[in-house]
Amino acid sequence: ILAAQSRSCVQEVMIIAAALSIQDPRERPQDKKQAADEKHHRFSDKDSDFAAFIHLWNYIEEQQNALSVNQFRQLCHREFLHYMRVREWQDIYSQLKKSAQKSGLLTLSINHIEPHYFHVHTALLTGLLSHIGQKDMESHEFTGPRNIRFAIFPHSCLFKKPPKWIMVSELLETRRLWGHIAARIEPEWLEPLAGHLLKRHYSAPHWEKNKGTVIAHEKVTLFGLPIIYDRKINYGAIDPKLCRALFIRQALVEGE
Repeated sequence: ILAAQSRSCVQEVMIIAAALSIQDPRERPQDKKQAADEKHHRFSDKDSDFAAFIHLWNYIEEQQNALSVNQFRQLCHREFLHYMRVREWQDIYSQLKKSAQKSGLLTLSINHIEPHYFHVHTALLTGLLSHIGQKDMESHEFTGPRNIRFAIFPHSCLFKKPPKWIMVSELLETRRLWGHIAARIEPEWLEPLAGHLLKRHYSAPHWEKNKGTVIAHEKVTLFGLPIIYDRKINYGAIDPKLCRALFIRQALVEGE
């Protein structure tokens, strides 16, 4: 929520945070799974299970404003929404909103414009850096931090077409490890957010005549996951002693 302030999406992130703190308000009765899935599909997002909570929240608000309490309760029953969990979701959101306002956080999107996917999901990602995964090219599994292996939960919008990188709200273990509530992310989002959690590895330092400096190749990892491959960087600030030696040998002695 704090990260959402600078991204102008505090309200959206509070809605999602409140939803993640309770049991899912969407019901899926054993004998009516298909009917429930059809009702809930209206709120799905092609890239993010987190975004589905925002779509559902907006729908609930719209219906509550138009219906009496009893009518809304009946609608929840018809559309496989658990009425008491919906109320709990709203109560937790209200508590978060009060706390945010006391802390001076802006709780509305600037100009009431819907925030970009990037802003909402990078705000969420600040708290989920240990819940990311890179797609295995030969299977439907993902490699997560410290080499754990998991799959996207079958009810996710990403299950049939998993992206290269995801974040998940939690990892649940049954017969296998599942990533629950998933969203597409891009690996380049991670470096600005992860800071001291990153590890940097350097290779092949060499003098580059055109640039007039020593260049090396950098690999950046987060919890063992490579998020940047083979990036060229100026090596001077990393190892000035070696750079001086390379300059003397390759630039001066060898005439490069």
